Amino acid sequence: MVAALLYQVLFFGMVPSSPDSTGPMATSMALDALRESSGIYPLWQPWSFSGMPTVEAFTYLNGLYYPGIALSLFHIDGLLLQLLHLVFAAMGGYVLLRFFRLRHMAAFLGGAAFMLNPYLVTMFVYGHGSQLMSAAYMPWVFWAGLRLLDSRKMYDIALLALFAGLQLQRAHVQIAYYTWMFLCLLMVINVVVRYTNLRETAGKLAAVSLSLVLAVALAAAVYMPALAYTPFSVRGASAGGGAAYGYATMWSMHPTELLTFLLPGFFGFGGIAYWGHMPFTDFANYAGLIILLLALGGGWAGRREPFVWFLVSSMLFALLLSFGSFWSPLYDLFYHFAPFFSRFRVPSMVLIVVSLDLSLLAGFGLHALGKGLDKGAIRILKGGSLALALFIVFLLLFEPSIESWFRSVFPLPNVEGVQLVRLVEDARWDQLKGSLQGFVLGSALFCGLLWLSIRQVFSDRVTLLFVAALALGDILLVDRQIVDPSRDSLRSSQLQAETVLDKVFSDGDVTDFLKNEPGIFRIYPAGGLFGENRFAAAGLESVGGYHPAKIARYDALLKRTANLADTGVLRMLNVGYVIAPSPLDHPELEGVYEGTLRLVRGRQDVWVYRLRDPVPRAWFALGATASESVEQSLSGMLQSSSGPAEMVFVEDGGWEGQRSFARGEVLAIDKGPERLSMNVSSEGDALLVVSEVFYPQGWKASMDGSPVRVYPVNGVIRGVLVPEGEHHIVFSYDRTFFESGRRYSLAAALLIVMLFAGGTLLRRKAS
Repeated sequence: MVAALLYQVLFFGMVPSSPDSTGPMATSMALDALRESSGIYPLWQPWSFSGMPTVEAFTYLNGLYYPGIALSLFHIDGLLLQLLHLVFAAMGGYVLLRFFRLRHMAAFLGGAAFMLNPYLVTMFVYGHGSQLMSAAYMPWVFWAGLRLLDSRKMYDIALLALFAGLQLQRAHVQIAYYTWMFLCLLMVINVVVRYTNLRETAGKLAAVSLSLVLAVALAAAVYMPALAYTPFSVRGASAGGGAAYGYATMWSMHPTELLTFLLPGFFGFGGIAYWGHMPFTDFANYAGLIILLLALGGGWAGRREPFVWFLVSSMLFALLLSFGSFWSPLYDLFYHFAPFFSRFRVPSMVLIVVSLDLSLLAGFGLHALGKGLDKGAIRILKGGSLALALFIVFLLLFEPSIESWFRSVFPLPNVEGVQLVRLVEDARWDQLKGSLQGFVLGSALFCGLLWLSIRQVFSDRVTLLFVAALALGDILLVDRQIVDPSRDSLRSSQLQAETVLDKVFSDGDVTDFLKNEPGIFRIYPAGGLFGENRFAAAGLESVGGYHPAKIARYDALLKRTANLADTGVLRMLNVGYVIAPSPLDHPELEGVYEGTLRLVRGRQDVWVYRLRDPVPRAWFALGATASESVEQSLSGMLQSSSGPAEMVFVEDGGWEGQRSFARGEVLAIDKGPERLSMNVSSEGDALLVVSEVFYPQGWKASMDGSPVRVYPVNGVIRGVLVPEGEHHIVFSYDRTFFESGRRYSLAAALLIVMLFAGGTLLRRKAS
């Protein structure tokens, strides 16, 4: 099924090419080269936003994911690794349903429906592999947790620790958080329903706790550095230690958009035709018509099974949580009181739990269908068939009126021109009409299969096979709209030939020109080029780029300056060249080159300008004004008429007002990936300013071998007080958290292996 859905990727050399896919790709290429040349795992990348952490910001984690490391020995990595995780997700659903002794076909349907749900397919196509691979562990974690509650054996302690730990290693922390949150709900339901005595309950909780502690330790190489970075990140630097409420609740699911679970095109499906309540979206949260019907039956048929209680309750809970700012009581409760919850955004991401719950409930429903329909179910089938017939008649009679009404409620699309507006409205109606037709056809086929089963035209086994095929075919049709959208949808495919991306990331005339320019400098991609990470592949340091977890100080500067649209700020950040998608006329810019830049969306003519009177990477400031906060420093710097070599703003410098400093000179500078050293000379007490991002948790400084304090300068860069004379100053990246985490991860892995071995020996002795 994966091969049928994504045959272009497996057999024709196509790869995802969305910005979320190609942005990390360029950075990973540069980091791979850096890792190979330096021999160490890189923790800092200088090519976007004037420098950012890697592991701390959940970037470049493939080398820390144990299954990825093992499979890479067999040349299984990248996209193939993601596709294998899709299959792994289906296997998890199958194994979990077989744990409850469901029929093989029912378990197969539950696993396959989870694998094919549009959420996971979209994550693959649009370059969110960590989400996909983390979500693939969800059914496995629940299965291992249930096994452990039943047995409390050493083997099962290791099993839960392994699956939960590897999910954490895959490092989509929001998906892992939801998994653990609902695992706790599963534990509570199981313990309450099967309570015998306090001692046994305590034993169950102790076994689960031990597993989860081992799981955290297994992923320590990722989470120890990440937790250290969080207070400095845009996602953790607001009041209370989390993301700001407005940022956190972006992409909240409006309750009316639950209609897309049944009618995928109700809100335009995605892209420019989408008219829902989220900022933008590229897919519909479609559950599958047959899956929904089977899930309803499975919920009713399994109403005495505690696990079904869990599926229904967790589904309702996740739905309410996904509403975010549109239904605030529950979301606000978690935002303000649940540990770490406020650091996440995209409340609708929790809908992956709903997809899993519905898929598993559909498995229970197909299993119940195999036992035959009772009289109550037959009455429901008769009523449903009659309602469907009336609905078809209604659509046939009133289609023009229905179309007219919907066109009147469509919001005005964000396009220019009457013809384009008409095209978008036509696409919206076509998506909605197609969904209604699919609903009618799918319902009719489902009812027909059930009637044929009642008439004993098919055996029970054949009926289950046909129903499962209908359910999965229904989802696959919607998935194909994500993978290869039609032209009428006004969406383009995100798959491109790998050879095209190879050309994009290879050097061109513009990057060749910039790479051959002397000195240490950064570039400023102006306008629509600002979010491009592709310059990393050429080794060019940029003040722009894309990353969802930027350093908070830098993000504040971007917001205050409309993405650095200020030549004074550009000088402060050591920008030497501006790359513009159109000609610029500015007295401080000197045109030096015209050429073509290869981008994923095609070739782009660009103009390269040299910034006049550039500021070097390190310099001595003659004066400094004390400030009390980042905001005060940024405001003072942006309002000042003095250049950065004359006056800067320093936080917590130990003085009040303005202070003058002696002149100094940078005699030599040596720049490495995680080390910046320089020889300096000053005529008295001086202030050395270095145009590198202020990140005190990572970058430390020493002078003549002794540690010195680093001060935040102008809100975003670094400063060091230098006494009279010549000195050797070194900025080095602190790897302590990362290296300690790697040791803990390795120790936990060895302990889990020992538990597996010990558990296996005990099982053999018992048998």
